Amino acid sequence: MDLLVKELYELPVGAPFSGTYVVEHVEIKKHRTGEPFLRLVLSDKSGSFTALWWKPPADADLTQFQKGDVVFVSGRIEYFQGTLQPKLTEIKKLKEGDFKPDKFICQSRYPIEEQFEELLNKIETIKNPYLKVLLEKFFYDDQFVELFLRTPAGKTIHHACIGGLLEHTLSVVEICETVAKRFKSIDRDLLITAAILHDIGKVREYSVNVTIERTDEGLLLGHLYMSCEMVAFKISEIDNFPEDLKTKLLHCILAHHGKYEHGSPKMPKTLEAVTLAYADALDSRVKGFEEFIEKQLGNQKGWTRRHFAFEVPIFFDGEINYEEEGTNL
Repeated sequence: MDLLVKELYELPVGAPFSGTYVVEHVEIKKHRTGEPFLRLVLSDKSGSFTALWWKPPADADLTQFQKGDVVFVSGRIEYFQGTLQPKLTEIKKLKEGDFKPDKFICQSRYPIEEQFEELLNKIETIKNPYLKVLLEKFFYDDQFVELFLRTPAGKTIHHACIGGLLEHTLSVVEICETVAKRFKSIDRDLLITAAILHDIGKVREYSVNVTIERTDEGLLLGHLYMSCEMVAFKISEIDNFPEDLKTKLLHCILAHHGKYEHGSPKMPKTLEAVTLAYADALDSRVKGFEEFIEKQLGNQKGWTRRHFAFEVPIFFDGEINYEEEGTNL
């Protein structure tokens, strides 16, 4: 029995369970009597929960368990103040090869190869020769593409999966395409290029193993800066790339978080930049809602718990739907 986290929530109080999970957080605490116990936050691709190893053996080495470890645990289902908090009877650290990595990080629901082919088709529609060459320098580079197709778009809030960056990028491109058709003053080639490149720094911001983690470079610099740096470097390799076009493209990338309080070093100051910022926010917010609904409710309907980032509980009485034929993004 190797239950997903979401399956634990379906078990009655007192039911036995076992499974393999990633350690997200671990603390050695003490009972009032001074005896130590372990408090852990454990997770897999379906969610997370807090667990207590309430009565470890006297000779147990509690310091061996670290963030990022994969562990096998067994115990019984209990709740504390309405929150799942099982009591563990066994915990064992696992070695690589003793578990299936796909239990911990999910993959985009849409076929990755089909999505990438769709992105390449979008690149083919770019008429500006400088922007088209720039895009080809990234997406005809096998080493970059390998990283890009594996990279998530986020750690927890949205598109936190293998292929998540590709899915998010393509979705933002589609939203921008719709806006550009409505507002004819927008430079469509510039906007679509910015949409495709706006998050490429995430290939350096995130590392993926059994968990999604931010790299030291990602924590110190952030993907907005790194995306601009990567784009500026490729532009330097293109003869006679127009300086004004470079400036407008980099501005779109720097301003795509929309507001200073959202981590944007610049506020959007062009039609293309403001369109990209709202398209990025729309896709990330809707996808964040959808993923949280699925994790919290599964096939049920009703209210989720309060989302830590969006600061509201979410109501849903429909049906999560993913198209099987093509991406339809």
